[in-house]
Amino acid sequence: MAQAMTSEDLSLAQADTLRAGLASYCGVYLDDSRRSVLRAAVERRAAACGLPAARYAERLGADRGELQRLAELILNHETLFFRNRPHMHALRTAILPELHRRLPPGVPLRLWSAGCSTGEEPYSIAIAALEALGDPLPRPVEILATDLSAAALAKARAAVYRGRTLSNLTIQQRARFFEPRGDGLAVAERVRRLVRFEQRNLLDPFPPELRGLHGVFCQNVTIYFQLATCRNLLARMYETMADGGALFLGFSETLWNIFDRFRWREVAGAYVYYKDPEPPRQTTPLVATREPRPAPAARPRPAPRPLPTPFAGPEVAARGRALLDAGEAERALELFYATPLAGAEAPQILALAARAHANRGDLDLAVAEARRAIELSPLTTEAYLLIGLIYARQGQPQEAIRELERARYLDARSPLIAYHLAECYREAGRAGPALREYHNALRQLEAEPPDRLIDGVAVGWLSETCRHYVAQLGG
Repeated sequence: MAQAMTSEDLSLAQADTLRAGLASYCGVYLDDSRRSVLRAAVERRAAACGLPAARYAERLGADRGELQRLAELILNHETLFFRNRPHMHALRTAILPELHRRLPPGVPLRLWSAGCSTGEEPYSIAIAALEALGDPLPRPVEILATDLSAAALAKARAAVYRGRTLSNLTIQQRARFFEPRGDGLAVAERVRRLVRFEQRNLLDPFPPELRGLHGVFCQNVTIYFQLATCRNLLARMYETMADGGALFLGFSETLWNIFDRFRWREVAGAYVYYKDPEPPRQTTPLVATREPRPAPAARPRPAPRPLPTPFAGPEVAARGRALLDAGEAERALELFYATPLAGAEAPQILALAARAHANRGDLDLAVAEARRAIELSPLTTEAYLLIGLIYARQGQPQEAIRELERARYLDARSPLIAYHLAECYREAGRAGPALREYHNALRQLEAEPPDRLIDGVAVGWLSETCRHYVAQLGG
């Protein structure tokens, strides 16, 4: 009988080694906020191998097979059809018709869904192609769909869906492109024929067959990568795309100050990155002429394209923050999604979007967005605050205190930071610092009307809670 095994045996160094190994293998980095995810995955794999967790961690090393099995347990496959509706609208109404007009007759239109999860995205692309170009199609359309997870790909190939994942489909789409299957819907055969599924690791070299792609979807993938990994992947995607090809990233995956070779533009209300044609290279003649021509003057490098308006400026951040303070996360996200995430305010807006996603319960995405905001600008106060609150929610007060102290250093006048820092000090048994921060919060709240909402919480309630704990702690 196998002995009981728990990940409590793991040292901090072993946990760090596991995280680094996973990031090196598949790109996804699990920070401390996802410690429980790593713990649960290690426990399951250690039990399956009949080993204590610490011994399992020592043996894992660079074993790609076991790293794959561990990665299967930590990847998030939640998605739905037509998840990014603005992108799909732009694809259907503008991008696919334009590609069809531009490409010679008979040339296949080639698209890639990188990180396709359980298949909703590539099938959405196939449906958009049939709606945009006609059914039957006037030219070949080839959609490659890849994912690291074998389990996710098995569900994608089965192509039977039910529940929330179908919520964005119209009645007409359900009738035209799906067939009833038990309590769910099966993707119609003519849609499935357009998609080819393959298991691929995005960190592995791209095969030659991927060159010349007209469109790449890679949404909510790179946000979980560390910055260097993200830059490397984007550079390889750039090289594999055809001139004029379109790159579709998730809202959070801004390329501002990360990768500058793509150019972006507004298309049918959505913001899409494009690979612009490279200028022709100057070639040296094979045989020199008797009268050498003077060297041509160097062409100035084109200036970056100006940002379209409205852009992600201070007014967008201010409006979004006001909506979040009033507890209206959905409206705040609608505002953020309607503007390009670029310019000096991008880190702040990314942190606010992370706050909105946290309010909706999507903590993994929220932490990834907050971390990326800090990578873009280490002075993004709200990102530290959000990560601290997520640590606190997960019962990690010491980690929460570390992040909240960083936030307070950047903004010593925020009553919300002071209040949450006091709460974490109290949970950690540090009465003196807790009293100090409760008093700081009360001083900052004095000038505010009791019915004002801060992050959806009334000032009066915050003040009363602070007074309660000051009295309880004897201060």
